[in-house]
Amino acid sequence: MPDEHEMLPLSPRDFLILLVLARGARHGYGIIKDAERHAGGDVSLDPANLYRALKRLDRDGLVTETDLGDESAGAPRRHYALTDRGRRVVTAEAARLARLTDRAREWRLIPGTGAGS
Repeated sequence: MPDEHEMLPLSPRDFLILLVLARGARHGYGIIKDAERHAGGDVSLDPANLYRALKRLDRDGLVTETDLGDESAGAPRRHYALTDRGRRVVTAEAARLARLTDRAREWRLIPGTGAGS
Protein backbone atom coordinates (compact mmCIF):
# COMPACT_ATOMS: atom_id res chain seq x y z
CA MET A 1 0.00 0.00 0.00
CA PRO A 2 1.41 3.44 -0.88
CA ASP A 3 2.83 5.75 1.76
CA GLU A 4 0.39 8.43 2.95
CA HIS A 5 2.29 11.19 1.15
CA GLU A 6 2.19 9.22 -2.11
CA MET A 7 -1.62 9.51 -2.00
CA LEU A 8 -1.42 13.31 -2.17
CA PRO A 9 -2.80 15.52 -3.47
CA LEU A 10 -6.33 14.40 -2.69
CA SER A 11 -9.21 15.46 -4.87
CA PRO A 12 -11.31 18.22 -3.27
CA ARG A 13 -14.19 15.72 -2.89
CA ASP A 14 -12.04 13.10 -1.15
CA PHE A 15 -10.44 15.70 1.11
CA LEU A 16 -13.84 17.03 2.12
CA ILE A 17 -15.20 13.54 2.88
CA LEU A 18 -12.16 12.68 5.01
CA LEU A 19 -12.30 16.08 6.71
CA VAL A 20 -15.95 15.55 7.66
CA LEU A 21 -15.20 12.05 8.97
CA ALA A 22 -12.30 13.41 11.04
CA ARG A 23 -14.99 14.82 13.35
CA GLY A 24 -16.60 11.39 13.83
CA ALA A 25 -18.49 8.61 12.08
CA ARG A 26 -21.36 9.67 9.83
CA HIS A 27 -23.94 8.06 7.59
CA GLY A 28 -24.03 9.09 3.93
CA TYR A 29 -26.67 11.78 4.26
CA GLY A 30 -24.81 13.22 7.27
CA ILE A 31 -21.59 13.37 5.24
CA ILE A 32 -23.39 15.21 2.42
CA LYS A 33 -24.99 17.75 4.78
CA ASP A 34 -21.75 18.39 6.73
CA ALA A 35 -19.78 18.71 3.49
CA GLU A 36 -22.27 21.24 2.09
CA ARG A 37 -22.14 23.27 5.29
CA HIS A 38 -18.33 23.33 5.50
CA ALA A 39 -17.53 23.73 1.79
CA GLY A 40 -19.81 26.69 1.27
CA GLY A 41 -20.97 25.30 -2.06
CA ASP A 42 -17.47 24.85 -3.49
CA VAL A 43 -17.80 21.05 -3.63
CA SER A 44 -21.05 19.21 -4.18
CA LEU A 45 -21.68 15.61 -3.21
CA ASP A 46 -24.58 13.73 -4.68
CA PRO A 47 -25.36 10.28 -3.23
CA ALA A 48 -24.08 8.31 -6.23
CA ASN A 49 -20.72 10.09 -6.29
CA LEU A 50 -20.44 9.96 -2.50
CA TYR A 51 -20.92 6.20 -2.32
CA ARG A 52 -18.51 5.61 -5.21
CA ALA A 53 -15.93 7.72 -3.39
CA LEU A 54 -16.58 5.94 -0.07
CA LYS A 55 -16.13 2.57 -1.76
CA ARG A 56 -12.79 3.68 -3.20
CA LEU A 57 -11.66 5.27 0.08
CA ASP A 58 -12.58 2.03 1.87
CA ARG A 59 -10.62 0.00 -0.68
CA ASP A 60 -7.63 2.33 -0.10
CA GLY A 61 -7.89 1.79 3.67
CA LEU A 62 -8.85 5.39 4.48
CA VAL A 63 -12.41 4.79 5.72
CA THR A 64 -14.32 1.83 7.05
CA GLU A 65 -17.96 0.98 7.47
CA THR A 66 -18.92 0.94 11.15
CA ASP A 67 -21.56 -0.81 13.23
CA LEU A 68 -23.28 2.43 14.26
CA GLY A 69 -26.30 1.76 12.06
CA ASP A 70 -29.43 3.62 13.15
CA GLU A 71 -32.46 1.43 12.59
CA SER A 72 -34.97 3.78 14.23
CA ALA A 73 -36.03 5.19 10.85
CA GLY A 74 -36.64 1.76 9.33
CA ALA A 75 -33.78 0.43 7.22
CA PRO A 76 -30.35 0.61 8.86
CA ARG A 77 -28.05 3.37 7.61
CA ARG A 78 -24.46 2.59 6.77
CA HIS A 79 -22.06 4.67 8.83
CA TYR A 80 -18.49 5.39 7.84
CA ALA A 81 -15.50 6.26 9.99
CA LEU A 82 -11.98 7.40 9.32
CA THR A 83 -9.28 4.76 9.79
CA ASP A 84 -5.93 5.58 11.40
CA ARG A 85 -4.44 5.62 7.90
CA GLY A 86 -7.22 7.94 6.72
CA ARG A 87 -6.48 10.32 9.59
CA ARG A 88 -2.78 10.39 8.64
CA VAL A 89 -3.64 11.07 4.99
CA VAL A 90 -6.15 13.87 5.70
CA THR A 91 -3.70 15.41 8.18
CA ALA A 92 -0.90 15.34 5.60
CA GLU A 93 -3.19 16.89 2.97
CA ALA A 94 -4.33 19.62 5.38
CA ALA A 95 -0.69 20.46 6.14
CA ARG A 96 0.14 20.53 2.41
CA LEU A 97 -2.77 22.89 1.71
CA ALA A 98 -1.82 25.08 4.69
CA ARG A 99 1.71 25.51 3.29
CA LEU A 100 0.29 26.54 -0.08
CA THR A 101 -2.15 28.92 1.57
CA ASP A 102 0.71 30.50 3.52
CA ARG A 103 2.53 31.17 0.22
CA ALA A 104 -0.61 32.71 -1.29
CA ARG A 105 -0.92 35.04 1.72
CA GLU A 106 2.77 35.96 1.54
CA TRP A 107 2.34 36.84 -2.13
CA ARG A 108 -0.81 38.87 -1.35
CA LEU A 109 -3.08 36.65 -3.38
CA ILE A 110 -5.48 36.26 -0.45
CA PRO A 111 -5.99 38.46 2.61
CA GLY A 112 -4.41 37.54 5.91
CA THR A 113 -1.18 37.70 7.80
CA GLY A 114 2.11 37.05 6.12
CA ALA A 115 5.19 38.79 4.84
CA GLY A 116 4.29 42.13 3.33
CA SER A 117 0.67 42.20 4.56
